[in-house]
Amino acid sequence: MSQNLQKKPSKGILKTSRSVDGQDGVPSTSKRPKEQRFDEMNIMETFHPPNKDYGHMKVDEPKTPYSEAVDSDMEPSDELDANILAAKLAASMNKPPKCVDMSESDEDEPEEVKERRLEFEKKRKMHYNEFQALQLARQLMAQEEEEEEEKDQATST
Repeated sequence: MSQNLQKKPSKGILKTSRSVDGQDGVPSTSKRPKEQRFDEMNIMETFHPPNKDYGHMKVDEPKTPYSEAVDSDMEPSDELDANILAAKLAASMNKPPKCVDMSESDEDEPEEVKERRLEFEKKRKMHYNEFQALQLARQLMAQEEEEEEEKDQATST
């Protein structure tokens, strides 16, 4: 194995500088650097043909179905009267909105449905008392730490 390490290769694996300069060891005759040139007209004709739409679609939308009144004597018939509107608002201020009014729906429910709803509300309140549960957990942890400290003091003395 050590014999193979001492041997030198007969030919190197890297290219010589002569092979980079020209082909087959002959240096290149042109001294100017290689540069790229683009035929811009060919590019325009190839990639930008006049009829190409580039994926954009023209949509011919129909006109809206609304048409203005042809006759000028046609006026809107349902104009708002301020007095009628004020009377309706005053009447609605006296009674609560329908979505909030639960008293009527409670009377219509059978006893079994009322009991299930009240039981559900009670369970929901018990489930969502995370703050109180956290406070209780902190108290229990503090008590356990105090008991451990008392045991440690009792065993050390």
